Amino acid sequence: MISVLIADDHMLFRQGIAAMLGDFEQLEIIGQAANGQEALDLMMNAEPDVLLLDIEMPEVDGFQVLKELKKKKSITKVLVLTMHHSGAFVQNIVSAGADGYLKKDSDQQILLGAIEQVHKVGSYFPPETTQMVIQSLREKNKQGMVTPREKEVILLIVEGLTTREIAERLHLSKHTVESHRQNILLKLELKNSAELVRYALKKGWA
Repeated sequence: MISVLIADDHMLFRQGIAAMLGDFEQLEIIGQAANGQEALDLMMNAEPDVLLLDIEMPEVDGFQVLKELKKKKSITKVLVLTMHHSGAFVQNIVSAGADGYLKKDSDQQILLGAIEQVHKVGSYFPPETTQMVIQSLREKNKQGMVTPREKEVILLIVEGLTTREIAERLHLSKHTVESHRQNILLKLELKNSAELVRYALKKGWA
């Protein structure tokens, strides 16, 4: 039996996944977490075989969870559930320690297959991932500099605005803002927002 922990800040989505996976006798849902800190706390008592992890969560986000688990050399396999779908995003979550990813709109059987594969083989990525990553690397080589829109996002991050606040300021969706942030980090070869702020200050952008 594969033990699974679900971490997502949207209760209906989290409970829906738990109910859906409850149909499979080979899986055991051992807990649910509304943010990254809750997930880390739960894992101190019972380390699951597989963690289904959202990236955008309050308090402690998915990237922080990945880095913490990587630092602790956790044996839990982490499958990121996300609406993001870009080569840059995939590269960033893998660098942070993810063992795979799956889009949130995937169907029940694909989710089950992804959980079983990441548990058995150690990784799971949709078939189109390789081409996305290759394209992302090509774009990175072509565009060493950030775009004007990306610079806008950087300056708002320096101001201390959250993803939601940046989205409202620029009239974009939260997912678009997060995609911009991930693309920026990848282009500039930075690990997190703190490094990005230091980079912007050093460049005299803020």
